Amino acid sequence: MIVSILAGVACALTFGAHASPSLLPSQSPGARFLAAQGFTSPPPLYVEALDAFLASEAAYRRGDYAGTGKVLEALWAKHPPGTDEWALAYRQAADIGQSHGINLGCPPCYYALRMLTECVRWRRSDASRTKPIATITLTVILIGKASGPQPATKGELARGTGQVVELTLEPSLPADRGRLVRDSLWLFSEYIRAASDGRLRVKTEIVHRANLTVPVAVTQSQGHRHAGLSGDAWSRIWSDVSNAVKARTDWWWIIYPSCIPEQHPDFRRTEFITGGMGTGPDGMSPCFIIDDRWLTRKPPHLGLGPYTDVERRAYLPQWLQHEFYHHLFRIYPGFGLEDKGHQWFDRKAWPADFVGRIEPDYYAEALAKRIQPRAVPPLHVALRYAPPPPELFRSVTLDDLLGEHRHEPVQNDWHIGTLTREMADGKPALRWTNKAGATWVLKPDLARGLLRTGPDCPYYDANDPDAASFRILLERAEDGRWTSGVSGFVFAGATYRRTAHLR
Repeated sequence: MIVSILAGVACALTFGAHASPSLLPSQSPGARFLAAQGFTSPPPLYVEALDAFLASEAAYRRGDYAGTGKVLEALWAKHPPGTDEWALAYRQAADIGQSHGINLGCPPCYYALRMLTECVRWRRSDASRTKPIATITLTVILIGKASGPQPATKGELARGTGQVVELTLEPSLPADRGRLVRDSLWLFSEYIRAASDGRLRVKTEIVHRANLTVPVAVTQSQGHRHAGLSGDAWSRIWSDVSNAVKARTDWWWIIYPSCIPEQHPDFRRTEFITGGMGTGPDGMSPCFIIDDRWLTRKPPHLGLGPYTDVERRAYLPQWLQHEFYHHLFRIYPGFGLEDKGHQWFDRKAWPADFVGRIEPDYYAEALAKRIQPRAVPPLHVALRYAPPPPELFRSVTLDDLLGEHRHEPVQNDWHIGTLTREMADGKPALRWTNKAGATWVLKPDLARGLLRTGPDCPYYDANDPDAASFRILLERAEDGRWTSGVSGFVFAGATYRRTAHLR
């Protein structure tokens, strides 16, 4: 399931492009950058946050972790995180995006600064000497082409009509070995290493599928506007990805040609949902989804014009962190940190021991007070999704799968069921029967770790038979390595763990 991307928040504040800059250090790197964008009178905290980001990022990247810490400590001492002034800065930054076209995140650079704070905490701790236990492979799929109807007016959008357009990927994304993509991922990748106390290292692999065409559509429903993948896009994407790539990938990032009709006056400043967080071909692994212009120009509701490198480095970590925490909260449902979508936007829904005001404060609290000290399995185990080596399935038998299985949290009677023995076409098979009374046969394909469904399964799709298969879930050792033990299965993107065994 795809969740919506974080939207900007409008406010009534305005800032003159030509007002006096006398209250600000006009020679600071941040002030010079903003002046080059035509913005000479930013709020003081706006330029201080940008200065702190530029200085701390540069120090961190050259390995000066003590210097990074000093910059960040000075900023937080003057402007403590989680306070009202950052909530005000959030609203100001959103308005600046609309009035001046600049997008450094909302609040400015705040997500990136909090992520850098976590990174330097780890770098200066004893845990920094921990060698990575595993390398997470993040495979970025650059989709070369897209096609679909694109409305030119609000009327066409409402009617679901528009001229069919042929779209191609922004050429700057695959250029220079994918530099824009890699630059966008640098801080997020370092943050994952810090969050796991050095146990995980993220490696980026970029796959450019120049000749792959996917269907896209621009739609409107229940007050939301979408412009993204449609139809059989996902089956085309996963069919196009080689088995070798699937076998070594833990996380995915799908980037496709944008179909937002922003060239038309009716949509010049219109927000469209173009992606979010989904799952990979295994139904479990995190899959970031977005259009190509998200990395090359500011979305119409967040800013205006092409991204500068500074804006991209400051903002993209915000989007990546937002989507990543959707995934974290769904794999650790016991913490109740997203029992309802985006519950961190409602301050009253925060746990009583969480401090702060806005979304990145919620993430920092969740990491420090729930996930790092209490998550089972820990991050360095839970975030590894590359499939088990095929040879581990050789010792799996149907008896290993028998018994009651349930999805946590149990939300309805379809989330509890039992696997029992069955004969199908004269061969040993299994039958799934859930508490709601629905039942269907499963034919084993143990060499591939699958239990295949047929037409008696309500989710079966003859055009994509594997989509409704049960994927056998093996157990992991304490260090995260796969073992041949069976813990349950994954079906329709949901994990079912065995709670009682039958023989």
